[in-house]
Amino acid sequence: MKYISGIIAILLLSVFAACEDETKSCDQTLISDLGMNFRKDTLNGFLVKDTIWPKVTLYALGRDTIVRRQPRSSVFMSLDPLADSSRFYLQLDSTAIADTLTFRYKRTQNFLSPGCGFATFFTLDTVLTTHNTIDDLVINFKEVNSSNVTHVSLLFIY
Repeated sequence: MKYISGIIAILLLSVFAACEDETKSCDQTLISDLGMNFRKDTLNGFLVKDTIWPKVTLYALGRDTIVRRQPRSSVFMSLDPLADSSRFYLQLDSTAIADTLTFRYKRTQNFLSPGCGFATFFTLDTVLTTHNTIDDLVINFKEVNSSNVTHVSLLFIY
């Protein structure tokens, strides 16, 4: 009887060890945020540098606020995985006129693993903006996946 209970205990331990939680490493690979930084043109294109704006407010139109009146030089935001475009409200300072950014993209489902499932990755097609405070924008990387890069740079002249 001792041997049978010992064998059952070993079998149960091996079953639990084989069923390791595969979702532990999924959190980072499922996140595919778009990175955007703010740059200032100080001498008509000769000197462009990163800049920190004192009271940045950013939110997805029709959704929650991402940043509210915080000093920022860059932001990371989630694109809508159920639509082919996302719109954002951006105000650099409480006295500045706000801009609207529209991101158009293609969505692809990528299989990560049985434990993690699928992640939505995006390929930027077009970025439209009002030009109230934004002078220009540059798409640095079109592929929005789990990497932590700056996909879009917004240029301002002040």
